[in-house]
Amino acid sequence: MAKRFDISKIDFDLLCREFAKAKRKNLMLTELEELIQMRLDEMLKVNPQRINYYERYQKIIEEYNKEQDRANIEKVFMELMDLANSMDEEEQRYVREGFTSDEKLSLYDMLFNENLSKEDIKKIKSVAVELLAKIKSKIAELDHWTEKQETKAQVDTLIGDILWAELPDSYPDQVIFTYRQRIYEYVYMRYKVMA
Repeated sequence: MAKRFDISKIDFDLLCREFAKAKRKNLMLTELEELIQMRLDEMLKVNPQRINYYERYQKIIEEYNKEQDRANIEKVFMELMDLANSMDEEEQRYVREGFTSDEKLSLYDMLFNENLSKEDIKKIKSVAVELLAKIKSKIAELDHWTEKQETKAQVDTLIGDILWAELPDSYPDQVIFTYRQRIYEYVYMRYKVMA
């Protein structure tokens, strides 16, 4: 049943009013849980840095499973509604950050750290856009890139070359190695069927 709905199109005010009138609140709660779980799965595929939304969801569900009285069901429903609203905001964050796609935001999130200057943040945004374009271009010219060690190494090397050349000096070599591996794993999982 949940597969028919797109949670981003749900009118949450209407849903809250319906929930207030519902006799079987736990059934509505279960349906909302399923919708949020599906949406979280999609969000994490696009951007693994969004794990905090999944952790928040898990905490809400754990609390619900401890005690399922009427007051707790209503509290959990409202917490899930709040989570869904914040997920809406997160899915639009790429626009606020000045990107044209969630993919670019994903690379930016992987490269971001709290100690960056405004200038470094601008640089990281530029690196994320350039990196994604070059990765996609390289993958497009390779035949079944994930099936051969040589072609996988070409993509990995490209990522490393761009990161070492373009990241601000504030990024130590060990951090760049970590980011390179993280981005390669993301690209491998996300674009393995591209070719």
